[in-house]
Amino acid sequence: MRQLFKDKNFLRLCLATFFMSSCLQLVWIVLPFVIKAMGGSDTEVGLCFVGQMGVYVVFCVLLSSIIDKFKPKRVLLTGAAAEVFVAFGLLAAVWYGNNNGIFLTPIMRLVFLMSMTGIITAFFWPVIMGWISTGHEGAELTKRFGFYNTTWSSANTVLPIIGGYLMEIDYLLPLAVAVIMAILCFVTIAVTRCISESPKPQKNNAGNTIKEEIRLVGQVRQESRQFLWMSRIALFATLICVGIFRSQLGIFYKFELGFSESAYGWSVSLMCLFNVAVFVMMGRSHYWHYKKGLFAAAQASIIVCMAMIILFDNLSLQLLASGLAGICYGFVYGSHQYYGVSGGRKRSGLMAIHETIIGAGFAAGSLVGGMLSDAFGRHSPYWFACAVIIIAGLIQIFLWMSLRMQKSEPRTLVSGQ
Repeated sequence: MRQLFKDKNFLRLCLATFFMSSCLQLVWIVLPFVIKAMGGSDTEVGLCFVGQMGVYVVFCVLLSSIIDKFKPKRVLLTGAAAEVFVAFGLLAAVWYGNNNGIFLTPIMRLVFLMSMTGIITAFFWPVIMGWISTGHEGAELTKRFGFYNTTWSSANTVLPIIGGYLMEIDYLLPLAVAVIMAILCFVTIAVTRCISESPKPQKNNAGNTIKEEIRLVGQVRQESRQFLWMSRIALFATLICVGIFRSQLGIFYKFELGFSESAYGWSVSLMCLFNVAVFVMMGRSHYWHYKKGLFAAAQASIIVCMAMIILFDNLSLQLLASGLAGICYGFVYGSHQYYGVSGGRKRSGLMAIHETIIGAGFAAGSLVGGMLSDAFGRHSPYWFACAVIIIAGLIQIFLWMSLRMQKSEPRTLVSGQ
């Protein structure tokens, strides 16, 4: 781990993710309440999140095969600069309030600006993950992703609390701070050194070089394939639940349970705090690699979480449910992040696939959650989330058994080489 702190370039990139994540968290925490204050429906709240994540998915798909051809620093600088203008645009749109524009209604202005954020982040997250992971495998890759995940998720832990209290003063304040965070992200990337050459092989704690790690990955490539596809299904299902959580829970708290905006901020922060704890543990050990029991238990926890949201109106139990959601999300996210790039070469492209799944799940959860809330009541999105996790679990069992039946043929081929 100490080796990571000697890599100043890596630390600067991680700091940039902290600022970008801070900007996004402040926007996300205030957005549902702004839309409701403008007279919008729960579906329109979901639509605003879909505006970002739907566009994000489209551009991640389009960029996945070509993103590695661009110079990472130039792409990141452009994206960070654009986010400064979009964050300022969101601030201006909320300040402008319910005054109708020439072409767009107030809520559609927000949807448009969030769509611009979707484009920007499609150029940001896959590129920065590809940059920090290139040339690293096995335990070294796990450590780098662990520290990276801890950094951006730390912003998710702190900023929702701050944003929640700022909202109770004025809805403009979180957006003003979001502009500052975007500016700091741009400055941090600007001082990051662009390294053109491939990283030198590094040794992990077991004394294996990167070349040795690739050989080890080759030995478990069949098991890796099983976990890759299982983790993709799990990630998509989990992000549907997260999309519901982030777009609808604040409304559920305020209008169904009577909680304040700051209570929602604490709920999001607690979920993200458990994210951080999981990321730290995953980054310090590779014990969790290819462990079916841990993988299943993490997903099962989100069913318990959703049941608690449905059944209890006590704030303490609601906050506990948020923590359970954070455990599941953190483990599933980190698992797919590792299985998705292990042994791969075009890391930014592989991370674009990772982010596509995240965006698709988040967008689906946000939109369907809003529609269900309007049509069947504010408890219905969480029943839907439970069904999604159960169905995803059954699909994973089917995939595991199907791929396991094919396991003998690859082994025969390997032994004959």
